[in-house]
Amino acid sequence: MARFGVKEVADVIFYNLLTGKAELFLDTLKLSNLENAAETVYANGGKGNPRLISWDFNRTATFNVQDALLNPKAIAMQSGTEVEKKIETIYERIVAVTVDDGSGNSKIALDETPDTGSVQIFESTDGYGQDKEVTSASITVTGKDITVPAASLAVGTTVIVYFTYQTVDESEVITLHSDKFGGFYRVVGKTFWRSEATGKDEKVQIVIPKAKIGSAFTLTMQPDGDPSVFDMALDVFKDPRSTEMVKLVRY
Repeated sequence: MARFGVKEVADVIFYNLLTGKAELFLDTLKLSNLENAAETVYANGGKGNPRLISWDFNRTATFNVQDALLNPKAIAMQSGTEVEKKIETIYERIVAVTVDDGSGNSKIALDETPDTGSVQIFESTDGYGQDKEVTSASITVTGKDITVPAASLAVGTTVIVYFTYQTVDESEVITLHSDKFGGFYRVVGKTFWRSEATGKDEKVQIVIPKAKIGSAFTLTMQPDGDPSVFDMALDVFKDPRSTEMVKLVRY
């Protein structure tokens, strides 16, 4: 009987159950672990109450994958939503020093055109602490330029400016909703098993006819340590048309 070493991570494809079309391909995984479990009950009896017979039930399987890179489509699938393309509001904060606009007023030049009524200006001594707020009535916005009368804001003052603006091009947006969760997919993993007899790799396919993507995920953002990894837990369900849950194909 052939025996194999199992080590290589799988490339994984997710197929839409309704359309049959592939929706996601992951080839940068750090792990792709297939775990199988079942429960057992026993009939015990006689002197010493030994086990006499057993029944197995509640077979469960999970397929856990961990990606080294963030894939927006994968996050959207875990959230039960889609990656949208649309104009979006961006929240901005800048620190600047006011300059003379040529008429003795204070001027601040922005990189973006702020939304109407969104500009807030605070005087600051260090660029962090917010001191006196400039009254909104004294703020004039013309395109990307802000002007304030010198009586309300002296030229050469360090200020903190808060504002919002709209993206020029469509942004990529993933929205988490309170009533949407990860859905069901056909999942196929492609990997290799290494033959003990020949030392050569042989192709293996893992087919899961129906799996539900877990909705939980974590985005770890910290300046030290290893880069963030992205986990996706898949609960395996029985194929509605048979008793199949997982199929391993060596070819």
